[in-house]
Amino acid sequence: MRISGIKAILNVKKFGPEDQGQRQGLCNGAYILIFLCLAVFVARLWYLQIINGEEFREKSERNKLRIVRLQPPRGKILDRNGRLLAGVKPCFNICIVRKDVKNMEALLGRLLPLLNEQESSIRVRLKTSLQQPGYIPAVIKRDAQWDEISRVEARLSDLPGVIIEVTPGRKYPYGSIAPHLLGYLGELSQADIDAGRFPEARPGDLVGKYGVEARFQSQLAGIKGERKLEVDSRMMLKRVVSERRPVAGDDVYLTIDVDLQMAAEEGLGEKVGAVVALEPSSGRILAMASTPKFDPEAFARGVTVKEWKILNDPLYRPMRNKAIQEAYAPGSTFKIVMASAALQEKVVDESTQFFCNGSFKLGRRTFRCWDWRGHGQTNIYKAIVQSCDVYFYNVGLKLGVDRIGRYARGFGLGKRTGIDLPGEQRGLVPTREWKKKRYHEAWQKGETLNISIGQGFVLTTPIQMANLISSVANGGDIYRPGFLEKIVGPDAVVHDRFSSDKTGHIPVSHRNLNIVRNALKGVVQDRRGTARRCRIKGIEVAGKTGTAQVIKQTKRRQSEKMDWKYRDHAWFVAYAPADSPRIAVAVLVEHGGHGGSAAAPIAKLVIERWLQLISPKPVLMPQRRADAGKSQGTGSCRAMTAKLPVRLTHDV
Repeated sequence: MRISGIKAILNVKKFGPEDQGQRQGLCNGAYILIFLCLAVFVARLWYLQIINGEEFREKSERNKLRIVRLQPPRGKILDRNGRLLAGVKPCFNICIVRKDVKNMEALLGRLLPLLNEQESSIRVRLKTSLQQPGYIPAVIKRDAQWDEISRVEARLSDLPGVIIEVTPGRKYPYGSIAPHLLGYLGELSQADIDAGRFPEARPGDLVGKYGVEARFQSQLAGIKGERKLEVDSRMMLKRVVSERRPVAGDDVYLTIDVDLQMAAEEGLGEKVGAVVALEPSSGRILAMASTPKFDPEAFARGVTVKEWKILNDPLYRPMRNKAIQEAYAPGSTFKIVMASAALQEKVVDESTQFFCNGSFKLGRRTFRCWDWRGHGQTNIYKAIVQSCDVYFYNVGLKLGVDRIGRYARGFGLGKRTGIDLPGEQRGLVPTREWKKKRYHEAWQKGETLNISIGQGFVLTTPIQMANLISSVANGGDIYRPGFLEKIVGPDAVVHDRFSSDKTGHIPVSHRNLNIVRNALKGVVQDRRGTARRCRIKGIEVAGKTGTAQVIKQTKRRQSEKMDWKYRDHAWFVAYAPADSPRIAVAVLVEHGGHGGSAAAPIAKLVIERWLQLISPKPVLMPQRRADAGKSQGTGSCRAMTAKLPVRLTHDV
């Protein structure tokens, strides 16, 4: 309002000379009012343009711009020879851009009948997406089938805000091979967001949740790209404003060999257990198998509540990597430690003998030998070859629990091996002090007899036993088991490489270790050895069998006549060739009975396969298609879980 206009208004009223003061007061008030209005207007402009200018500018741009995320191809996982274990395939996701939806309930009413997905699952995903801006697509159906895609595509005009997004997914050329090592991908969960894990990921993204996929998530994931699109009022594309290309993830090469891994898994078959094969000279993991297996693809698309319940079955534990996450009594494989400790402490020598009549009396208790007929006069060679319990009862009493514990820890038992995977168990090596602290009771001599043959409180994992036999094979060096061969970037630059990591040396002299090694050779090669079923023509194999009771038995019964879950665990550890070891193997078959009959043949299969592979003219097995693997029991989670209770009740 101009000043002249104000004066004209004020002149409407006739003021006399005596009213000049009042007239001046009205003018001043009008000026102040105008100033205040201008000040408020300027302040508001300053707030909108200076304080919140960037925010409103972005909102304005979003009215015409759409930002499309460009997911990078996830890095591949390959075996030591470059054969593909986990690759990349296109994955079609059905998404909702919340910002473009005026009535979400009406949209869901039209969309849900087109999808083979539970409504509750879709609503949970939409709720999780509220953490992100509304213009970012929320994935409501991952890896949709072609029939779903075609139904949605045909009705997109009636589904405002719905888009079909193509992202990289996982493919497994060999089926579900080594799933406990490779791991699986899963959709970013609300718990992940709340915990601050995967800061670069957004709801709907697939991230590594287990195994190698989780351990090397940052390397495999790559760097996301972005494309800005200009659209009109009907959301039709007008032009591409800008684009930042994604950077593919690094490729991870593992130390395992596909052919050897398949041999280990085929050896286990439908049994429950684990196989670990190591290279004695370096600690490289050549194979790591755990059964029952699971299908990693199932987690990317989402498992049902029923499937998840079966996968977490407390009896079979398919989701547990039994090679590192389960601990068992080692049975007679522990006699390797006992014999080494006895020789090193000069409790016995090669000529020391104890008489075995099939049992050992301690006070009013009788401790049996596995062979009720007895072994007669027994020296250390015969005790290991024929696995005489009575011999080691005598040795155990002479050593005492604390010395046994010291040597067991010297062999790497009772502590983690250091493998770079989460969840590894320590196992247990008991001592007097441990029992006093744990049970507030004194140690008993009968408990010493139990641990002398690998029973009682002592617990080990398959990877610990593989490391133990590997250290015996190589002359005493203990290595940290490793599964990473190298990491190679998209530019072919090697970012990381396997490095042999020696963590210790077993506390046994070379001479005493050779005495034990000679006896281990006899376990397989001697006609009275307990692992004759592991003999390989032309190759000398050294090893030790073990049978570990699961429940206390007042009267020894044949394991095969008991319910499966009460049968003994079967162990076998071995290396070959005996004089120049190239492979060390530990096999554990849950409730398998005798180590010589259940576990040794599996080790034989693995050892034979490896020696074939490293021969001058190796015979490579053909690559399997994923669907071929599924037909042999290594496929989908749904197929595996449906058969699980039946498959595992067979005689193992």
